[in-house]
Amino acid sequence: MKVLFVTNDALAAQMAGPAVRCLELAKVLSKHHEVTIATGLPSKLAPEGIRILEDAAHQTGELKAAAKASDIVISQGLVLARFPFLSKLAKHLVIDLYDAYLLEYLVHTHPEHPQWGYLRQWYRLNEQMLEGDYFLCSSEQQWDYWLGRLCALGRLNPEEHKRDASFRSLLGIVPFGLPAQPPVRTENVLRGIVPGVGSKDFLLLWAGGLWQWLDPLTVIRAVYEVAKQRPNVRLVFLGAHDPNPNNRPMSKADESLSLARELHLLDKYVFFYPVWAPYEQRHNFLLEADVGISAHPASVESRFAFRTRVLDYIWAGLPMILSQGDYFGDFVVRERVGPALPPGDVMAWKDAILALVENPDLRQEMHTRLQALAPRFQWETVAAPLLEYCNQPYNTHRASRLRHKIVPFLSSGYDMTKRFRK
Repeated sequence: MKVLFVTNDALAAQMAGPAVRCLELAKVLSKHHEVTIATGLPSKLAPEGIRILEDAAHQTGELKAAAKASDIVISQGLVLARFPFLSKLAKHLVIDLYDAYLLEYLVHTHPEHPQWGYLRQWYRLNEQMLEGDYFLCSSEQQWDYWLGRLCALGRLNPEEHKRDASFRSLLGIVPFGLPAQPPVRTENVLRGIVPGVGSKDFLLLWAGGLWQWLDPLTVIRAVYEVAKQRPNVRLVFLGAHDPNPNNRPMSKADESLSLARELHLLDKYVFFYPVWAPYEQRHNFLLEADVGISAHPASVESRFAFRTRVLDYIWAGLPMILSQGDYFGDFVVRERVGPALPPGDVMAWKDAILALVENPDLRQEMHTRLQALAPRFQWETVAAPLLEYCNQPYNTHRASRLRHKIVPFLSSGYDMTKRFRK
């Protein structure tokens, strides 16, 4: 099959989750099919066996030609809002919903028009969910959420029920994944390199972005308390600078910087890495750390989130401290690889950090368990439902194919109540 991936991000040394996912899924499919990646921004990577169509926003003619020539188009995020012609040109259209971004938008709204901006995102998301043939999500929790949305839009219908009463053929679970090879340290990037981070310090690593829907402030306050007892504890944030210039700034990064400065922790106990860590170098940062961390407030976004950077902690065998209330909060407790704490509880974070600082044997036990768990998240494994669809693609009842029937029916004034009474 000819498969076209389309992402709004760039393929470059510094990549956030959407670009990473697009690239890694494309690598898996390229072993079986002819794959092209179209990016919305100029790109610098040239992965082997994959054709790159970069800066598609300025190459719409080539993007249209690529879509026409493809058997399957795989879209993510708001790609269809930017390139609406893809839904008409795609013979088979896959919509990747791994990130429940509408729930993120409740927090990260348009600064001047929050209500209008949210409704615009809601409308665009609905449009995409009406157009896809097959959809991807990240977890069973997300599967329930997206299935409900698809049902509300009429995508769960008698015809699709006949095809598959479980509706797994409409909505598949494809989590974020991990490389098959374990990471190997190649150079020092933090200890002895960043002033103030020493070889014997206990290093807490926040490997993801400082997005509005997360809670780095609680962790910073906890480090303030920990430092009174353990002055060798260091906290490093890697994701303070979004690599996508088209996104609105992460104001949570500014809040975190201000709080660290206010508590006199900045560049002493709390550090903000000056650039987004390069994707191909992330293993060096992970392997220098003692504990990986991620925190969030109690919110609907957290309930359905799948924190992609937490997967890197699993890959590196890095014990974790997380917040309760999402997929990985449940995961770390169930698999005994770290505590999950009540959102916003500074003293619980303090106690959890101290407990891991003082118990290296426990950290080693967690590390060993994580090494055994990593293979279940490898890209080749998690991509199986998408590969199965691409091997034998099919069309489902897209709204664009039904509209000529539905719209006249709804506008005809047909009295369904009378029909049902008979």
